[in-house]
Amino acid sequence: METKAEFRAHLKARRDGLPPESRAAWSQSICGHVTELLRRRHITRVGAFWPYGSEIDLRPAVAAHPEALWFFPRVVSTQPPRLAWGTEPLEKGQWGLLEPVLAQHFLPPVQLLLVPGLAFDGNGYRIGYGRGFYDALLAQLPEDVLTVGVGFEAQMDLPVPVDPHDLPVGALLSERGFRSL
Repeated sequence: METKAEFRAHLKARRDGLPPESRAAWSQSICGHVTELLRRRHITRVGAFWPYGSEIDLRPAVAAHPEALWFFPRVVSTQPPRLAWGTEPLEKGQWGLLEPVLAQHFLPPVQLLLVPGLAFDGNGYRIGYGRGFYDALLAQLPEDVLTVGVGFEAQMDLPVPVDPHDLPVGALLSERGFRSL
């Protein structure tokens, strides 16, 4: 592949090609690992995302932990890329994504941030959809926030082009479990 756009299209097609029943089972397994992580680290404030297309579905983890405060992103600017964070209720926003109706925080007030991606390498670098929202966010987060790249094992340990502005996540989570980096 010659460009990042082509690479992203390849990665998305690869994920889209995973059997839907496997993606559902793997999502359930990942949600179980999220539950274990919340319990083990006494986490009560989580930044998450609603599934987009064939992404991992974290909704079972959200439903299983109503005692936790779940924050979701809302696109507030594309130039520069900027997210704001809020809790449910959610509504369809830009690109058909479910976003919080009220998003008051430019930095999510969380202990754990679950980060989506099309692919992750073994050092925690990721390639997303190319708009820079999570790159901008990772650069601003306090160091005590645990950042975890979340996806299917088929998306892990892949070669990812790294630019100077890219920042890695601190851990990866797939259906195989949690691993610190």
